[in-house]
Amino acid sequence: MSEVIEMILILIIVTLCFLMIPFNLQPNAVIEARKKFDLFIRLYDKPYRYNVREYEHRFQIFRASLNKIASLNLRRVENDTAIYGITQYADLTDQEFLFMNLADLKHGLIPGITIKEGVNPMDKFIIDSKSAEMKDNIIFSRAKRSLKIPNYLPKVVDWRLKNVIPSLKSQGNCGACWAISVVDTIASLSAIKKGSKNVTELCTEQIVDCAENGNYGCDGGDTCRLLEWLQNEQIRLNTLQDCESRHLSNGIKDRCKFPEANKGDFMTVDRYSCVNLVNREHLMLRYIATHGPIVAAVNALSWQYYLGGVVQYHCDGDYEDLNHAVEIVGYNLEGSIPYYWVKNSWGPNFGDHGYIKIEVGKNLCGIANRVSFIELA
Repeated sequence: MSEVIEMILILIIVTLCFLMIPFNLQPNAVIEARKKFDLFIRLYDKPYRYNVREYEHRFQIFRASLNKIASLNLRRVENDTAIYGITQYADLTDQEFLFMNLADLKHGLIPGITIKEGVNPMDKFIIDSKSAEMKDNIIFSRAKRSLKIPNYLPKVVDWRLKNVIPSLKSQGNCGACWAISVVDTIASLSAIKKGSKNVTELCTEQIVDCAENGNYGCDGGDTCRLLEWLQNEQIRLNTLQDCESRHLSNGIKDRCKFPEANKGDFMTVDRYSCVNLVNREHLMLRYIATHGPIVAAVNALSWQYYLGGVVQYHCDGDYEDLNHAVEIVGYNLEGSIPYYWVKNSWGPNFGDHGYIKIEVGKNLCGIANRVSFIELA
């Protein structure tokens, strides 16, 4: 009998012990973050895998990125709204991402646009980031104006379906978005004007190496100054095949030794525009529908974690924040959120297979601040 009582007492004590222990059934946040980080390192083949000091430094940045991603996704109210997540840039600070990917657009002024003196874009971004939620609310309230879309415009335009959009480019460590966006748009417009069933890839490297008029190769350039130079000098570009043949024959890349394309192989720039179309985005839609792709300067700071969906928030449209150049290849006005199809130059692994969708009508990411329409001769 005493043994039974003893067993009962032991069971009672053990039970009480379990009840008193504060169990945490949730996985440890640090452990989960490290698992994701190790997978991230292997997926993107990061070079610091076995460098203990650099590994730990990048891990702390990665953990901060996870918090930012969670914050960015808080405003998702529709399935079509942009979704953010872990990308190849998740181990970069905001400053590193800015200087590594977006410091190459050196844009000038458009008449009628004033820039606040003494405002450093990086300082402004850091300040704005601290009040992102408030800023989004302000931007959203300003944007509640109806977009006047001409009735004759088609609801959907996607020039990729016509095989006139060049392949996706990855600018890598070369700050050449200003060149890639213009060259690929010219290639598209050339194919459309000729009625070609396929686009001819043109030589972006010719522009990066040779463009004058305030352009600095991989250190950056300006889309409008580039178009001015192309028009004034009546430059004909080489095809991508010409570029490759030249390198094979020369062995060494000489600065600006590209021969011009043969007459008839390519059309020169006849006219171009660099205009501010804020509150007039219907003109962008009209040109895309009736002529073809266009070039736009944008603020791409918030694209660091973009995975897909339509960008509606977290993308400031101030002129002084423009830091990237892209090609707009189409639009879609059918769904609940009208959007542009924007072709980026960060390779096919970025966003929606290399593209990003940006809502129409709100100057999101500054997409209507500095727009270039190009006419070929």
